[in-house]
Amino acid sequence: MPRYPAGPRDFFFGITLARQLRNNTLQFITEVGRAYGDMAYFRMGPVRAYVVNHPQLIREVLVTKHKSFRRPPLLVRPLAKVDGQGLVLSEGDLWLRQRRLVQPAFSPKRFEGYAHITVDYTRRMLARWQAGAALDVADEMTHLTLQIIAKTLFDVEVSEQTTKLGEAVRVISEAYTREAGNPLQLPDWLPLPSKRRKRWAIDTLHDMIDAIIRQRRGSRDDRGDLLSMLLLAVDEEGDGRGMSDQQARDEAVTLFNAGHDSTAAALTWIWYLVAKHPAVEARLMEEVDTVLAGRAAGYGDVPRLPYTEMVVKESLRLYPPTWSMFPREAVASVEIGGYRIPKRSWVYVFPWVTHRDARFFENPEEFQPERFGPGHSDKIPQYAYFPFGGGPRVCIGNTFATMEMILILASVLQKFRVKLAADQPEAEPEVMIAIRPKGGMRVLLHRRAEPAYAGKP
Repeated sequence: MPRYPAGPRDFFFGITLARQLRNNTLQFITEVGRAYGDMAYFRMGPVRAYVVNHPQLIREVLVTKHKSFRRPPLLVRPLAKVDGQGLVLSEGDLWLRQRRLVQPAFSPKRFEGYAHITVDYTRRMLARWQAGAALDVADEMTHLTLQIIAKTLFDVEVSEQTTKLGEAVRVISEAYTREAGNPLQLPDWLPLPSKRRKRWAIDTLHDMIDAIIRQRRGSRDDRGDLLSMLLLAVDEEGDGRGMSDQQARDEAVTLFNAGHDSTAAALTWIWYLVAKHPAVEARLMEEVDTVLAGRAAGYGDVPRLPYTEMVVKESLRLYPPTWSMFPREAVASVEIGGYRIPKRSWVYVFPWVTHRDARFFENPEEFQPERFGPGHSDKIPQYAYFPFGGGPRVCIGNTFATMEMILILASVLQKFRVKLAADQPEAEPEVMIAIRPKGGMRVLLHRRAEPAYAGKP
């Protein structure tokens, strides 16, 4: 067996490949996956890069041999300025302790309250919408999910701050995308316009969350929000202590960013796909009308909306906001797929590529929610579909996010049909921390006629 898997080569020390990965990301990773199959190898300057694109090998990286890897420091440094040592970036015993402390915040017994908040804010948004109006649904979903996560996480209203907070998160995402993996990272104190914007964005988030933590530290009340859980949590399985203010801030920032940015991106793609598939929209509306019969949705309705969930899952397959798992760096030599991966090598896992692989999904470029229906979903190999990652570090909020998307989709379709605006071109994915449609997503709102429900005049 050769020492390395096959893969793309260049004669400029991998600089050309690194540039392609940075500038034509989705095209490059798709071509690598299609050309080299289960596993590929290439160099990017000093970095040995492996791309894993088969469910069994993905499981090795994310599950069975996850302790052989860590987050590459070169990628961690720019994000750590925002998230500190939150769940996404922490490692080892610290990560395990923090995971134990955060997990109760996502207990199902709290979801009924979270569902009520989700539907309440969605209905407030709908009250503002006007039939025939054109709007950017990407902005609308960002503002909506910001308000939902602020209420569920901090029990605060940020309606008047959503534009400012949304801009701060956008600036941070752009800065990280620009800086991550760049061996020459300029210090943030430089008086450059990009650095000034980045400092403003980080300060905006940190100042808001620090102020809330200071106000809440003196109270031992559980207000039903995630921050209450963070501040009251005690590591009963470990050292018996709770979180420091710094730890609570790091986890709060991590959950705040992850809890709205990827969800807003996913919802934007859902509206895009539903608008392009009238038959799917019709079946969705039929299910929503039958199950809800004109009333507000609640947590108990989530399992009663199976087709809505299928639409959400299929949208996440085609447009996974987390287009790439955080790359793993081997902490020691490790074998994956029959190849010995040297220490400090990077391993990439791309949901964007695996989700569109014809070996695992028939007609992979087509939008077919039924592939997640009864009798079909169990045919999908484990780790061929993993929009929330997998293994011990699977996204802690995956169930919450799925519930949120189902309830928002159902609530909107009770009142409106969302159609693409005439000036909206074919959507072009833009790679940031989460995949977004480049330039936003222009839509037209069509108010639905009130259905006639059984038992109503």
